[in-house]
This record gives sequence, C-alpha cells and structure tokens, in this order.
Amino acid sequence: MIMSEKLRIELGDKYVVTGSAHDLILNEKKISKEGKNAGQEVLSRLGYYSKFEHLVRELMHKEILESEAQTLTELRDHIYQLSERLRKAVGL
Repeated sequence: MIMSEKLRIELGDKYVVTGSAHDLILNEKKISKEGKNAGQEVLSRLGYYSKFEHLVRELMHKEILESEAQTLTELRDHIYQLSERLRKAVGL
C-alpha cells in the first residue's frame, strides 16, 4: 500500500498520531503562547515509533504517570477510558 497522504489519527482532545508509511509520531496538542502562532493549536512531538503497539504502550505509560488517580480502581477506570478512545480512533 502506498500512502500518498500523511497519517493523522485524532486521539480525543489531547493527542494526535501522525506519520507516514515508515514511522508513527505521537503528538500532544497544545495552544501556542507566543510567537506567530500564539493562540493557535500546535502539535508537540512526544516520540517516534516504528510500530503502533510501541506507540500505544508509551501513551498508556505517560497517561498512568500523569494520572490523578488515588486508587487502583480510579487508575483502572482511567486506563479503560483511554483504551476506549484509542479503539474508537482506530475504528475497532
């Protein structure tokens, strides 16, 4: 399959997966605070991945570390919600 367009998968309000036939890039959406793009949404690269599984694993790890969950039940619910967003984004 030849990809003439770059890949772009929105993962909710916070992340976007971009890339090409050879790589995947996990980006975080942010609002630029200064410069010519002040006030506009920009993408901040979080990492490059050769496999989708690696990207998902890193995203889950990042979300777990940044979670405000106070119990294992809250953490489980947070992971489940993220899993659902990923599933919907990739059409599963």
